Amino acid sequence: MYPPPAGSELTAEQRQELDDTFLSSDPYQYFSARIGMMLRWAESDADSDEHPVAAHDGEDQHATETSRRFARLLGRPAGFSPETSPRSIATQVATDAYALRHHAAESLVRLTAALSQRANPAESCVWEDLSTGPNQLDQVVSQLRESFSSAEAPMQFARLVLREQDLRCGMTEQLASASNVFADWLQFAIDLLVGHQLQLNAAHNKVKHGLSVRARDDLKVSFVTTPPNADGTISVGALTGPDAVDIFDRPVIEVLAQAPKMDGHRQGLELTQLRVDVPAVLAEAYMIAWAHGAMFHVAATKHFECREDLPDYLHAPSHPGYPVGGPHPDHVSGKAFVGMRFPLTTPPGGGPGRRPAGLAFRDSFIAITFTGSAMRNIRVVADEAKEEK
Repeated sequence: MYPPPAGSELTAEQRQELDDTFLSSDPYQYFSARIGMMLRWAESDADSDEHPVAAHDGEDQHATETSRRFARLLGRPAGFSPETSPRSIATQVATDAYALRHHAAESLVRLTAALSQRANPAESCVWEDLSTGPNQLDQVVSQLRESFSSAEAPMQFARLVLREQDLRCGMTEQLASASNVFADWLQFAIDLLVGHQLQLNAAHNKVKHGLSVRARDDLKVSFVTTPPNADGTISVGALTGPDAVDIFDRPVIEVLAQAPKMDGHRQGLELTQLRVDVPAVLAEAYMIAWAHGAMFHVAATKHFECREDLPDYLHAPSHPGYPVGGPHPDHVSGKAFVGMRFPLTTPPGGGPGRRPAGLAFRDSFIAITFTGSAMRNIRVVADEAKEEK
């Protein structure tokens, strides 16, 4: 219970009570649980073909009671579960893995920005700073970059993710390695949220707000250097031969969104296709969550230190440890292909668009020039129709 407001600003007692609650949570375990859930769900299609997915033998009693009550509330027989197919599971896991990685990325970036802006931690509230900070991610990132613009930035960041007791004897090689790994994943999170050639964050927003995306596992795109035949056709062998490079060979999320402004000028509608390598995406989400968990622990420890007679339910979550030596972002997905974009309309203010079609990698973009006419055909591969473009 919280008493009525005493003014337009939080009191010192309110700030302490709010952070007592917030900093006793464990976001590292939250993200870890979601990643583990998706890994188990992704493998569940082995239990069934076109039938409802069976529960695992080790399912605990609470989960069983939850499923029974779920069925009862719907007026269905005990054991009822919505029917799912392996294909629907594959696309659902790809969509949720993509959203989870962005969820972790935004959590890390916003927490880092909030903590780095605290002039006097004793008189501020982490929960308040997070809840009342800028809404626009570009503003958050600008705030973050300003906070870490000095020569002391590496050590400033290290104090956010390394335990104070570990730093008492100075910065060791192992501690520096761990801090550098966390810093690289912070930069990776920033790159996911702002500034990439593809609309990575727009895709996340379209998942959150109405699920206005298309996830699919039936789209294969390959680039071939073998020229067309004299009649303009391309043989199936050319698409699978040594001169072919697979662009989309994993589930793809397709997004329709307004392209970002260029020099203040609005752009037209843009279709983005994003390759989702689920194991890599979940590994990236885990590393981002690891950095977030370390930072959250340090902030919580500072909040609770020197407090006496705290009840058992108020305590800092455990530190998740140090990723000495990596993995760094390049170790997980390397220079992997990210996706493609296609402008569909010209800018509403007139004139040509300034975002050409093309292929995007993590740190580069290759524009596509269209010549000649497009051709479509359907090729049957492994008993499944796949559209070759």
